[in-house]
Amino acid sequence: MGSGAPVLYANLRWLTVVVGGRSYVLSGGSVVEVLRRPRVTRVPHGPSALLGVSNLRGTVLPIVSLARLMGAEASDEDRLVVVDQGGPVGLLVDAVLGLDVGNSSDTQQVEVASLLQTVFKPQTTQSLARQTQRDVAPVATVAETAQRVLVSFQISEQTFALPLGAITEVLRVPASISRVAGSDQAVLGVANVRDRSLPIISLGAILGFSGANGLTSGNRIMVVEHNGAQVGLVADAVETILRLDESSIDEVPPILQRGQGNAELDAIGRQGSGRPLVTILSVPRLFANAAVEETMGAMSGETTNMVDHRTTQAQEQFVVFDLGAERYGLPIASVQEVLRLPDTVTRIPNGPRFVSGIINLRGRPVPIIDQRQRFEAPLAADAVQPRVIIVTVGGLQAGFIVDAVSEVLSVDVADLAKTPSLSSERSAVFNRVANVGEEGSLILLIDPEELLSRAEQDVISEIAAGQQAANQA
Repeated sequence: MGSGAPVLYANLRWLTVVVGGRSYVLSGGSVVEVLRRPRVTRVPHGPSALLGVSNLRGTVLPIVSLARLMGAEASDEDRLVVVDQGGPVGLLVDAVLGLDVGNSSDTQQVEVASLLQTVFKPQTTQSLARQTQRDVAPVATVAETAQRVLVSFQISEQTFALPLGAITEVLRVPASISRVAGSDQAVLGVANVRDRSLPIISLGAILGFSGANGLTSGNRIMVVEHNGAQVGLVADAVETILRLDESSIDEVPPILQRGQGNAELDAIGRQGSGRPLVTILSVPRLFANAAVEETMGAMSGETTNMVDHRTTQAQEQFVVFDLGAERYGLPIASVQEVLRLPDTVTRIPNGPRFVSGIINLRGRPVPIIDQRQRFEAPLAADAVQPRVIIVTVGGLQAGFIVDAVSEVLSVDVADLAKTPSLSSERSAVFNRVANVGEEGSLILLIDPEELLSRAEQDVISEIAAGQQAANQA
């Protein structure tokens, strides 16, 4: 039972388990297998008995503490009993003592089905938040203007950007990169990314920065696509997702188009409010660079295979962010931009504790909500400066504070699954789960419309609670 391999219980009548130091029996008719405790991804705002979800050979498995389900104190829950309750559910117990094909003797039997029905209420199909009047919510209405969506990044302490549409994903540096003998110094090697070969090239070296062809764990790799070919471009750090009005984008002065490394420039973006100018790079010109052309030509066969793989798999893109030790994802279409948390945020007198205040986003007031508090997540130990994800849905806009934005991830539709139904009304904000294939890890995906709606409902509830407390004082 401890090896991790499935143990089937076709003829089992009773399974004896230990919960909180006492022995109980479970009906064997619903038991599928017994495993060691897996890695668990926490689901914020779920019932206390729901510890989270886990990846069971590609299936999203809700993980429930049997002790908490029974109203007892959980202790050393080291074994997972998978039962079938109209779908697989994992029950964490202290230990599994044995199998019994006879009777359960005098040991107390646990009725798992009735306990689950008592604790886990069925979700309503219509969110209460959507019935709330929008004009009382801390959201801003966004005026429609012509904009250019960009990903900004740092190279040698200078800010550059690429069109978001050309970037299929942003990745951490792979553990292994194979060097290419005789290649240009800008070519750092080839990495295996989801079973396809991806050339890794130093963007700093292409742009003519001396000593910019090194690689550290803090770097980020932007996977850029052009005419069916892909290449991984290394930047010192990826900063934000920007949406700049076309009126804030200027042509590159002719003098800057001269000299080594400068032909890749496309435009100059003005962020305003004293923030640095953004040099926007041209993707076609980057792919026309001699080092990139030579590398792509040498890998023409690999590139064809890579394109064939991508065209047969429908994909979705998500902005992945960190809250404490957990990672969550938002559909990239709903993310207006990502920026550093400003040093100055205008506070709202007597506002709810998780509403940090309002910031001025290029002339628009945008409310900022501390998502760490709303998801009850501890501050990440390595969080240097939090990020604000500006989310826009249906003309409404709000900013959500997170510890970090780590990746832009492309996920095959086949690797997406609906979240289990064992959750509370407040956790309905998570509508899907992505299996990212890293040691079976899962990323909870957020329904952006629910995220804004829940923010409204939470604010109203907090204000109502404050008024009630004031009345009772």
